[in-house]
Amino acid sequence: MEKERILYGTDELLIMSTGLIDRESYQSLYHLYQPVIGVKALALYQTLWSELKPGKMKSNYISHSALCEMLDYSINELADSLFRLEAIGLVRTYKTKDARLTQYVYQLRVPLAPHTFLNDGLLSSFLFYKVGEVRFKQLQGRFTIDPLPAGIVEVTKDFNEVFDVKGVNQMAFTQKNYEKPDRAKIEINYTFDMDIVKKLTNFPIGFFTKKLDETITKLAYVSQIDEETMAEMLKEYFVHEAYLPLSEQEKRDGCRQMVLQLKKKQTRHRKVKSDETEQAEVGDLHDTTVMEEAHPHQYVSTLRKTPQLSKSDEQLIIEMVDTLGLAPGVINALFYYCIEVKKQTRLSENYVMRIATSWKTAGYLHASDALEREATQDALIEKKQQKRENVQRTTVGSRRKDKTELPKWLEDDAKEQRSYDQKRKEALESSVPDDAELVKLLNELKEKG
Repeated sequence: MEKERILYGTDELLIMSTGLIDRESYQSLYHLYQPVIGVKALALYQTLWSELKPGKMKSNYISHSALCEMLDYSINELADSLFRLEAIGLVRTYKTKDARLTQYVYQLRVPLAPHTFLNDGLLSSFLFYKVGEVRFKQLQGRFTIDPLPAGIVEVTKDFNEVFDVKGVNQMAFTQKNYEKPDRAKIEINYTFDMDIVKKLTNFPIGFFTKKLDETITKLAYVSQIDEETMAEMLKEYFVHEAYLPLSEQEKRDGCRQMVLQLKKKQTRHRKVKSDETEQAEVGDLHDTTVMEEAHPHQYVSTLRKTPQLSKSDEQLIIEMVDTLGLAPGVINALFYYCIEVKKQTRLSENYVMRIATSWKTAGYLHASDALEREATQDALIEKKQQKRENVQRTTVGSRRKDKTELPKWLEDDAKEQRSYDQKRKEALESSVPDDAELVKLLNELKEKG
């Protein structure tokens, strides 16, 4: 461990977080931590939190000098505040250095709960020394929770004591109906050895989990990445995160973002399992057998008539493989259904995932099953729509017919009115001079003038 650490303005830093601050944490931060660390350290802690990207647990790289400008601190004041945050347990610092520059990773920690802080011998003693006995007792009273009464016994009613379930179909309570489908277990025709990836990355024990292994395998299948390329990408993307206590979901999301960045980079990482895979021709796109055998990369790009799969389409495929667990053949059938049957060339994520979710719920395992059942369903919907339109057309026509059927006395009045209007029109037209009469009148006016 280094005895002395000197911060320089040119040093780069990355800010990360292990969680979110809730209302209780804020109470602890302002009432318990602030008297110990001081307002400058508290301002630094809040500023570090503000640098996290919206909705993310990580910031962009900035320098110490930029941080000093935000807070109007000198580099020494920044170092003193940072060391206070480290000592109190609000920040953990990691450092890497090469010949060019020094980089830091500041991991923000959530403040301890008030009762945990006050029960810690060292922290509570130092707080007592800083605020004095009177204020310390006030803080203890503020965060003290009244104990439950002695001899308390739970008397909550059990479900079976209140509800009668004897007449209910027992199949509804079988374990099978309550189990969530194992979305990870899908059959993909691809060979990928995670042991090779783990050996090449050499990440700390505990980074890889069963769920993360399944996600990486699926991502490798979708983007057709081999073990060496995947390991190289993981080392580049998780250069810092691999040594931090990230949650499993954060690591899985990071892997997905890492693969999607392939569309932007277009570097040597863009390799496929075999050159023949990318150059292979896809057969009849209407044939369900081809849908079952073709890789989504090749099938969808051929269906789109493009040399490479777009980033949006690849993201949709990753969602369907990793999140929903759809089989590749069903994914190909879904793209065919949207593009060829529904004539939707611009596919939004909501539109595709809504259909994919319904197919997952329906339990489609093969392309033929999905397309046949959807065709039947579409025919029924079209038939109902046609029937509805016919009913509306008949209803509107009958209403119009009813409006023309008038009583006899009203019909007679209507005929007299029409006869009067016709005679009035003829009289008006007869009083209007024709072209010859109009010319004659104009000539007479000229002679008089």
